[in-house]
Amino acid sequence: MARPSLLLPLGLALLALYLLALPRDARARPGDREVGERQDLSPNDPQVRKATQAAMATYNMGSNSIYYFRDTTILRAQSQLVAGIKYYLTVEMGGTACRKNAVAGDHIDLTTCPLAGGVQQEKLRCDFEILMVPWQNSSQLLKHDCVTL
Repeated sequence: MARPSLLLPLGLALLALYLLALPRDARARPGDREVGERQDLSPNDPQVRKATQAAMATYNMGSNSIYYFRDTTILRAQSQLVAGIKYYLTVEMGGTACRKNAVAGDHIDLTTCPLAGGVQQEKLRCDFEILMVPWQNSSQLLKHDCVTL
């Protein structure tokens, strides 16, 4: 029989081997996520709002419309930790009554722009992928795909 002083280390070694032999899924605790895995976020999260505003500003700069668009509903939001935070957003947007002009530039508060009324209002649903790098105070719209509603 093994000496009592060897039973504890031997038992721990067997337990460690058993745990290592388990599939990775069985070892994970509930709520654990893989590094770089997408995470669902609340549309009301302040960081989601900030990412949406950055996506809207970039979209409006590149849009050929003479009117600004603004978000009306954030349908889905996810984040992924990369060399910064990548946000995946699905947003419904509406055309506003605010015209783009050189005087206001990019510094217009879209929340104060009323949505265009009636048949003139253009409605879009867009998927945005935006990279936010907080320590560099930068954002970059990587992809967008919009369809008319």
